[in-house]
Amino acid sequence: MPGALLAVLFLLFPALPALGAEAAVATEVPAGRSKSIRVRGVPAGTIIAVRVVTTGRILVSLIGMRQIKEPQPGAKPLFRGAVQDRMSFRVTIPQADDYVLVLSNRAGSAAVNVEAEIRAARRAPKPAPRDYSPRPEKASWSPM
Repeated sequence: MPGALLAVLFLLFPALPALGAEAAVATEVPAGRSKSIRVRGVPAGTIIAVRVVTTGRILVSLIGMRQIKEPQPGAKPLFRGAVQDRMSFRVTIPQADDYVLVLSNRAGSAAVNVEAEIRAARRAPKPAPRDYSPRPEKASWSPM
């Protein structure tokens, strides 16, 4: 596939109690280069689970497109870590956006084969118990 950008399109999640999508990518990251996997239309609150298997050492980052397009001073990726053989991580998406998983071999002297699995799951908030009622002293305002 030409260029360093691999696109992975996730379905836009309708308002269902639990919905998920997953994708797997196998690629080679040449020495001194990086490749990106774009995850589109991720709603806030979605849990993204990533598993990366490599044949060498690379840097892995998960970054929001808003952060890339409009960088803020002191802003950091949602996740960043170095992987030698395999690594897994999970993050909860703080705001709706497109996200990019960056596989960087910029410091490497040889090409690295990478397999990346990305799973996204959106979970509805847990409903309050059927007979739930807040305690009166917690639910009402009273002057002191």
